[in-house]
Amino acid sequence: MDYRVIKKIGEGNRGEVYLVELEGGGRGVIKWAKNYDIDKEWEILNYLNGRWAPKPIYRGRRYFIMELVEGKPLGELIGTPLYYRALYRGLEAGYHLDRLGVFHKQLGRFYHIIYNPLVDQVKFIDFERGVFTNKPRNFLQILGYYLYKDANFGVEVVERVKEEYKKSPLSALSLLKEYFSPYFP
Repeated sequence: MDYRVIKKIGEGNRGEVYLVELEGGGRGVIKWAKNYDIDKEWEILNYLNGRWAPKPIYRGRRYFIMELVEGKPLGELIGTPLYYRALYRGLEAGYHLDRLGVFHKQLGRFYHIIYNPLVDQVKFIDFERGVFTNKPRNFLQILGYYLYKDANFGVEVVERVKEEYKKSPLSALSLLKEYFSPYFP
């Protein structure tokens, strides 16, 4: 696959990320592995195939190309009217990943949750530490990390939703929708 690097857009301990122009004129993202095996991340992205994660496009030996996820990281939305809508969409997406048996492991990092208000959708990025498991905890991770200390929700709400999730994940999602309803126009 032919591509042209436009600019570096991120770097972590294990990889570098570049915005690229793809053959045919579209844009994508290339993730270059510094010191980890990309097999697991590629397998997860293929399995999700664009659902709540970037759609994979092409794989090389030490890199892969995926769709460019448009939107803003959750951290940039704090204090804006979109924050709680994005957070709720993140909880929905976490629920769906749990149902699919994929555990991201790092959704407590604001920059791994990208919200696109044009399509009212969240996608998670950076699955390099993700795993397939029978007991994923994406929903509970997001719930605990973002809502425990939130003055609009707090410990009582989180504990109630958490207990409901253990009994019926779908019921817990419905309960959360009630709590989040003031933040939806």
